[in-house]
Amino acid sequence: MPRPLAPPHSAALKTLRTARGWTERELADAAGTTRKLVSAYEIGKDKTLSREKLDSLVAVMGGDAADVDLALLLLGALAPAAEGIAFVPTAPSAQEVHRASRMAARVGLTAAHLTRTRLLGLARTRREERARREAARLWKLLRGEAPAKRREMIASQREFQQWAVVERLCTESERAAADDASQALELANLALAVAELVPGHAAWRARLQGYVWAFIANARRVGGNLPAAEEAFGTAWRLWRVGAVASEGPLGEWRLLDLEASLRREQRQFEVAAELLERALAMAPAASRARVLLKKAVTFEQAGAIDAAVATLREAAPLAQAVGEPRDRWVLLFNLLVNLCHLGHHAEAERHLPALGELTLELGNRLDMLRLSWLTGRVASGLGRSEQARTAFEAVRREFALLGNAYDAALASLDLAVLLLEAGKTAEVRALAAEMAWIFDAERVHREALAALALFCDAAKRETATVELARRLMDYLERARREPGLRFSRKK
Repeated sequence: MPRPLAPPHSAALKTLRTARGWTERELADAAGTTRKLVSAYEIGKDKTLSREKLDSLVAVMGGDAADVDLALLLLGALAPAAEGIAFVPTAPSAQEVHRASRMAARVGLTAAHLTRTRLLGLARTRREERARREAARLWKLLRGEAPAKRREMIASQREFQQWAVVERLCTESERAAADDASQALELANLALAVAELVPGHAAWRARLQGYVWAFIANARRVGGNLPAAEEAFGTAWRLWRVGAVASEGPLGEWRLLDLEASLRREQRQFEVAAELLERALAMAPAASRARVLLKKAVTFEQAGAIDAAVATLREAAPLAQAVGEPRDRWVLLFNLLVNLCHLGHHAEAERHLPALGELTLELGNRLDMLRLSWLTGRVASGLGRSEQARTAFEAVRREFALLGNAYDAALASLDLAVLLLEAGKTAEVRALAAEMAWIFDAERVHREALAALALFCDAAKRETATVELARRLMDYLERARREPGLRFSRKK
């Protein structure tokens, strides 16, 4: 025969004590009472256990009134139906009261779970935002220092040894990659130095270091060292998976997928890159979907699927406008206009040039300004405004030469050569080829590209260069930038 049920307050006390791993003796000592009295409370022998007293005992164990409410709700739903006397004929039966209590508990628990999940999410978001604001402040302290001084500050000052500083340095590395691969690599290596000092569980540190290695790989890729980038991604994924138990942290796996896709695209593994970007798109937060779509469009462009690239860029445009950073909006619009030029839609591209110009001024990046001028020249050329295009191409190639950017100087020179050849000015093309001589002594222009340029320069000197040869060489150089081993053939 079952024993009589303990009163609700008594059952709640025992449930909460057990759930917290406390013994009766430990609770009695902490509350300044006796184990015998605690036992009497729990079995209902001592009837003086009021709600106020119950709350105070639970508080001793680190709980609060909300814990008591939840325990009473659950215990009330689990208790068997109590036979009672109904004083009116329409009163619910004991079984109906029990069913209603269980349903109410189920609804209450569902609401409690949803509320708990949301509150924990808000707490996590607030903590992440605070950490990122602090990292932004610390980055300002690091930004103006020399690399050696930065490392000294990070090694000696614990305030720098936190995950958000690692994340910020990775972000700055990616931004630097647009202009300076060596600076991008220096920042990524600095992020790794911080990651190795961050306190916490080993799994979390492995996760953090895996994240950083993806940015090291990205910097190596931008620097043209694809084998080293491949090796770094192997390290990134190995460490990331070692830290899988810390998967609910603030770092997203979509970033590793997104960055690896850029490497695969450089290796002309377009299908692999597209698959990685699809996975990244499924994981990325709303604010980052535009940048993933942008990379997907670049992949289509380099694979020769220009229509698909334009469609993807149009899909990304409203997302970038709503939540994207100025840099993302600039790259998206620039790439859209480049692809419109590829399709021969120069008039449509020209309509968007003022908006691109405003974004370029906002960013204030010298290379962006150069690329805007270059694109303006290509639009003018496509619309038959040869003089305007020539002025733009001449200015751009001179600026690239001053910057020592041999590859882009060569491409801008070929744009100019096409204009001159179309006008039948072969003597000027010969002079232009002579001015390109410095490119053959420049670093980071690989052998196959130099051989292709030599063929064109030789033809220009003999005044046998053609528009078709110049255009094919331009297409080749665009591909060979990402595939150094690719050879140029004069055959169609």
